[in-house]
Amino acid sequence: MLKAGALYFSIVIAFFIAVISASLIMLVAHYRNSYLKDVRYQRLVNNINSGVTLALSQAQPSEAQTLDLYGKETDSLDAKQSFWGIYEVVQLQAYIQQDTVKKAFLMGKQPDSVTLYLSDEDRPLSISGNTRITGDVALPKSGLRQAYAEGKPYTGEKLIFNGEIKNSNRELPAMEQQVLAKIMAPLQSKDLGKSELVNNLKVSFHQKEKQIYLGKVARLENVNLQGRIILVSDSIITISSTAVLADVQVYAPVIRVENGFKGHCQLFASDSLLVGNKVNFSYPSVLAVLRTERSGDQPKLVIGEEGNMEGLIFSYEKKRSPQQTLVSLGKNTKVKGEVICSGLLKLEKEVQIKGKVACNRFIMKTTQTLYENFLIDVTFNHKARSKYYLSAALFGQKRANEVMKWLN
Repeated sequence: MLKAGALYFSIVIAFFIAVISASLIMLVAHYRNSYLKDVRYQRLVNNINSGVTLALSQAQPSEAQTLDLYGKETDSLDAKQSFWGIYEVVQLQAYIQQDTVKKAFLMGKQPDSVTLYLSDEDRPLSISGNTRITGDVALPKSGLRQAYAEGKPYTGEKLIFNGEIKNSNRELPAMEQQVLAKIMAPLQSKDLGKSELVNNLKVSFHQKEKQIYLGKVARLENVNLQGRIILVSDSIITISSTAVLADVQVYAPVIRVENGFKGHCQLFASDSLLVGNKVNFSYPSVLAVLRTERSGDQPKLVIGEEGNMEGLIFSYEKKRSPQQTLVSLGKNTKVKGEVICSGLLKLEKEVQIKGKVACNRFIMKTTQTLYENFLIDVTFNHKARSKYYLSAALFGQKRANEVMKWLN
């Protein structure tokens, strides 16, 4: 007969073997689940990337839709495309069972290759001093000529560097009415009331937009507002240099931006947009003034001295009026992007536009006089703009789409 101690020892050994076996089984199951989860995640990433490719391939914005990617009812993708200001925002959500991956991004359009487009008002364009125009241009049939102004002749070796000259039309290329309608709507609203403004607010682009009505007169000071936020006033909004605005939209008849402001946002005014000195708008920002029924005699967008703007500046009116919209860029202002003015573009010396400029007429202000269709000591250079710069659907849907910016 076996001794009792041997039986006890056998039971203990069997117990440890069972524990080790169970642990190994659990470990294998854990690694298997982790592996399957990684496989599902990688599949979700592939599906979401397929959604990005699909969105970029569409020439026109699409409605919200749910797609069965492979026709097996196992891989689903929710896709929604809408406008955020003048840009298109795409929201994607891929899911398999309970696992989900989300992505959102701003979508831009490849810009054209034009440096300068001046509407044909039967007036030539005159250049003087250290003006430099680099790239393709479209000008009135009366042409381009050297001129003597402010006691200085034109100093360039050529009139146009590294570009061709073509004839322009009477009007600027048309803007997309669908996009204009979206951004005009908040500017035409009346008696919006007032919502409470939270000093610190962040709204994801995977969430519904947050609209905040600021009443008649509002001042944004010591606030931090980021993401899918729209601020609207039916009178005046003043933006202090202490305000932090990231990706938000602002609408008001009058918008004032104080000296030294830094941020990236889209500002839309119907009467005047007045920007102070030494401001810095990072890419992709938008500054715009649009004529509506509530606008004054001459809607204007004015940027002070030594400003830096990366993005898009534009003015719009449906029909050319006696007092056309005015965009004014102060001394030493630098723009990396586009300046599109369906009216008058007023420049001071040392303005640099690295990208495209288009207008009906130039006004050049100096200490002595005011010139029409004169350029003195300014630089337009499409080729100096970043190769990663993207334009907006506002200026045509037919150009290729690219990812402008990934959003949270």
